[in-house]
Amino acid sequence: MSELFVSVLNMSLTASYVILVVILIRLLLKKAPKVISYALWGVVAFRLVVPFTFESVFSLLPRNRDSNPIPPIPQGSIHQQSPQINSGLEVVDSFVSGTLPAPTVGNSVDPLQIYIQFGSYIWALGMLVLLIYSLVSVLLLKKQLKNAQFIEQNIYEAENLKTPFVLGLIRPKIYLPVGLHAKERSYILLHEQTHIKRYDHIIKLAAFLVLSVHWFNPLVWVAFILMSRDMEFSCDERVLNKMNSDIDIKKSYASSLLSLATDRHILNGSPLAFGEGNVKGRIKNVLNYRKPRFWVLVFSIVIMIAVGIGLIANPKIKGIDELEQITGSKNIPSGEEVSFELPEKSAAEILSDLVNQQFSIKGNQISDDDQETVVTFGKAFLNLYTGAIAEQKAVSFKNYISNENLLKFTNKMLELEQRRELNGGSGVIFGLENEFKKAELKRHDGNVYYVSLPFSNQGSARTLKMLVQAENKALKIVDLYFGNKDGVDTIVTGHPADRKLHDPKLWDDQVWVDGVSEKLEKFESELNS
Repeated sequence: MSELFVSVLNMSLTASYVILVVILIRLLLKKAPKVISYALWGVVAFRLVVPFTFESVFSLLPRNRDSNPIPPIPQGSIHQQSPQINSGLEVVDSFVSGTLPAPTVGNSVDPLQIYIQFGSYIWALGMLVLLIYSLVSVLLLKKQLKNAQFIEQNIYEAENLKTPFVLGLIRPKIYLPVGLHAKERSYILLHEQTHIKRYDHIIKLAAFLVLSVHWFNPLVWVAFILMSRDMEFSCDERVLNKMNSDIDIKKSYASSLLSLATDRHILNGSPLAFGEGNVKGRIKNVLNYRKPRFWVLVFSIVIMIAVGIGLIANPKIKGIDELEQITGSKNIPSGEEVSFELPEKSAAEILSDLVNQQFSIKGNQISDDDQETVVTFGKAFLNLYTGAIAEQKAVSFKNYISNENLLKFTNKMLELEQRRELNGGSGVIFGLENEFKKAELKRHDGNVYYVSLPFSNQGSARTLKMLVQAENKALKIVDLYFGNKDGVDTIVTGHPADRKLHDPKLWDDQVWVDGVSEKLEKFESELNS
């Protein structure tokens, strides 16, 4: 349920920005037909319900500081190695993230995961309470209407009503107060029938269900209220258009609204029954209504379509720009140490982004973009591996390692390293975010790259070496080695010195694989003893 809650938070936070934009456009189009602003609330509903969309350079959504669009809470945030929040606002991010203590080896559950889990329970409880309250309200209202008198078709009258309303979903019924004048009755019936023809009773129910999911967001409540007003305003305008809205008709229509300006508490919390709220605003809108000129209507529609597309679409993201945000710079000066940090994305998320990252291969030369991609890939893989040891959690390498034998070896080696860590040993781990000296990258043969990543922290001479192959412009590991006298490869193969990585097909050699398996079994038996 935590992942679902994070998805809802993402949609709600994105929709909050969209709501503010729609409110602004609503004010700018004050003289436009109210059906325009009513339609714009559909964009808000889309953002509150649909977690994905297309990308466009015409998007009106801002990017956060990592050139990513809202939503600001990554899906993997509850499993991040360093819990952080990225709302796109530097001051908020710095304050909130600074209050979240980092996980330790003894406690692999980070505080953000606990907060998210607890928040998901409160969210589910609030949603359940709101839905139950609404259901009870509808049942009580139906009980109150059991003695309503049938008039004709779907029209009923009830003595205990103060205001007309529509109730029902599949076969909606119109309920009227007893004692309406003929002219009032005709106006009100036309208004309620217009609601039904436009499926407003279904739209109102759908909007209430969306509100129930996002009940924790005050802006969604504001949107629901304003959408309901625009629904009524646009319905009034449509009725006036049908009646050739001269001043006498508008005054009579407004008088019928004024006569119903009484207590309407019985409809509170009843999404299947909605009456005529905001009478003062509706009367003012009716009296000021003028049939819009053609050019005003066309301009309003164009604005509505443009704003709608801009708010539905996510910002266009250029893939290689993301790498500059991850590493901080393209070129690392010789001899300098660089810290590879994961501000918002975990190592697994970075790998997931890069494993299918398309990049250029220019003859025998390694381009700057290629170097940045491959080195970032190697660093993220190592952080994923060592982070899994520190957090004592299972991870999958199947998307990053091409050879099945190497994949089995890596998975088994991770399992043994985790066991040794629990037993108090010192495995290949310096923390969740390792620091490196300048990386060495060279083309080994064709589309195979040799990567050497020397650790810089704690004075270690340890180095991760990898052979990374570009297959159809996707990166896969074909060989790897943690090299120093206490390194992983030394343990399982018995080599006292650094092993050279020069054969991309090494792990297809069954003799090699059998030898590694024997060393693994020996290592495991030592851990068990």
